[in-house]
Amino acid sequence: MDALKLSQLQFFCAIMEEGSIVAASRRMHCVASNITARLKELEQILGQELFLREKGRLIVTPAARLLYREVTPLVAGLGRLPHLFDADKPRGILKVGALDVALRHFLPERLPAFAAAYPGVELALLTRPSYTLERMLSDGELDLVLTDGPIQHPLLDSRFAFSESLSLVTPRSIKAVDDIDWLTTTVFLFNTDCFYRNRFEGWLNARGLETPAIQTIESYDVLRACVAAGLGVSCFPDSMLHERSENDGGNVRVFRPEDLDPGPVYFVWRREALSIPGARFVEHCLGS
Repeated sequence: MDALKLSQLQFFCAIMEEGSIVAASRRMHCVASNITARLKELEQILGQELFLREKGRLIVTPAARLLYREVTPLVAGLGRLPHLFDADKPRGILKVGALDVALRHFLPERLPAFAAAYPGVELALLTRPSYTLERMLSDGELDLVLTDGPIQHPLLDSRFAFSESLSLVTPRSIKAVDDIDWLTTTVFLFNTDCFYRNRFEGWLNARGLETPAIQTIESYDVLRACVAAGLGVSCFPDSMLHERSENDGGNVRVFRPEDLDPGPVYFVWRREALSIPGARFVEHCLGS
């Protein structure tokens, strides 16, 4: 079967709606012979007679009615495409990935206003660990990510978004950070692709401490429950710590060592590839 052409379907719909080839030609701004030629091509491709010719009139066949029902939404939709985009009103589906900490306060405080200001931009938002976000961005699966930074990469650009403080969480029995016996203490952390785990391990190394036994648990609720039960210690972003403060019965103690550096979070995108919707999203969130 030869491929259908848009012009064939447009001319067919015009005939159905205008009632004759002459009227359809006026609507489509072409000669009647062009309409007739496209109609014959369409009938040959489909193997169906779409109109009966009777005394200068066209009689619609059952096949034509079925075809018209199927193609009308398609032709109507194509007719709207030239008006789909407006330079003054960005439109599109913007795919954004973010660290879980960005979904706690930073984005909830900004995203509703952006959605109201730019109703034509559909946001597809997901959360992943740092390295997964950067891989998805590089592979073109995401347009924009909120991840730890700064990013040093020849193909990526970034802007600082906010800083996330980190805390050491211990059982209540621990009175000071120096009381922790790291040789016998279990540390509960997220997986190795978590930036905050790497930041915490770097803090241990900077203090010259032996890397303790680390158990991987990818749930802040479970991490805190283990610490509250006296099973070990953990490192929390503050935004994930505060909302769980009432769930452990006061059985944990929180320390904020001055040398445990906060984790800066950046907007990151592929260089020379930030779309207008993406740029507006960044500008709106940063208030610029």
